[in-house]
Amino acid sequence: MLATLKFPVLGFTEIRLIIKRDCKWLAELVGADLEIEVSDSDFVLN
Repeated sequence: MLATLKFPVLGFTEIRLIIKRDCKWLAELVGADLEIEVSDSDFVLN
């Protein structure tokens, strides 16, 4: 599932949500080949 970060991380705003863990998501920064953890309030679904 694709989403857009409200605030850029390393200049990237597009993320791919991978799996939900408790109240956070493991997400991949699209184009950066990095994974980050984000909360529900950090992004909006596309």
